[in-house]
Amino acid sequence: MHRLLTLMALVAGTLLPAAGAFGIPANAAPNDPSGIGIRLVDAPVELRDNPRALVYVIDHVSPGTTIERRIEVSNNTGAPTDIAVYPGAAVIKDGSFVGLEADTPNELTTWTSVSAPRLTLAEAQKEVVDVTIAVPSDAAPGEQYAVLWAQTAAGEAEGITQVSRVGIRVYLSVGEGGEPAADFDLESLTAKRTDAGLPTVTAVVRNTGGRALDLRGTLTLSDGPGGLSAGPFPVRLGTTLGLGQTAPIAVELDEQLPNGPWAAELSVTSGLLTKTEQASITFPVSGAGETVPLSDDGVPGWWWLGGGLVVLAAFGLGVRFVRTRRLHSHR
Repeated sequence: MHRLLTLMALVAGTLLPAAGAFGIPANAAPNDPSGIGIRLVDAPVELRDNPRALVYVIDHVSPGTTIERRIEVSNNTGAPTDIAVYPGAAVIKDGSFVGLEADTPNELTTWTSVSAPRLTLAEAQKEVVDVTIAVPSDAAPGEQYAVLWAQTAAGEAEGITQVSRVGIRVYLSVGEGGEPAADFDLESLTAKRTDAGLPTVTAVVRNTGGRALDLRGTLTLSDGPGGLSAGPFPVRLGTTLGLGQTAPIAVELDEQLPNGPWAAELSVTSGLLTKTEQASITFPVSGAGETVPLSDDGVPGWWWLGGGLVVLAAFGLGVRFVRTRRLHSHR
């Protein structure tokens, strides 16, 4: 039987450590008000200041640990509905967090169970489901990904089953000791114009830390033609990077924006980690402009090159001055 996936939304949620949790507001993980919904009921106290902890399953545990959490499933379809609740495998690929088809398994899903795999909910009814993740004592270290799905299936029509599902992302890191630190580098900026003439800035981001990243941010332009400033413009959402992965993020700007030059400041955040880069950019009339490399600490690579030449020149002048003084002293 062919299945037609008509709705897939990775709605935020968070898995928690065994102790110390706080409630998440009902609007922290918005769902389609006209369909089924799913949200995390509580989150770790130690992550209360981390915005990702309100929208994603983020945890680090030692092998042999069992954690139990709660999720809320709701029905707003307008009629009584049968809902399946289950874990499914996920991967991070090409800058996106992707839930695999149906209940595709991986190691994390085999460790995960739910208290109510099947629900029948009346219109506007909600029900809390317990989730248990039992990590085996011989589990290999590393980070794994899954989705806690809530799914409905409509009646068949011409051999096609229409499936709707929403889910909570799961990011589970396994290993002894403390949680691996998250980190990333912004490697370059490129100013472009699309075929329609829309100015766009892309930045290449590399995940250099020990946790996956979900990126957001802003771009601000200043010192433009005639002293103009523009922004902040939001980074296009949806970029997720796994360990060691590299991907571009994009910022779309106003089509009336002059070519420049501009002083660009890009600020990118994942959780509590924020990095800011600055560079001088100029938009081309069409296509892609010059790619500006960036250093690890937010200073453009050309600045370091120029600064190095200045330091080298100053060093040479200093040596010449000392030699001249010695010569005069000798005479």
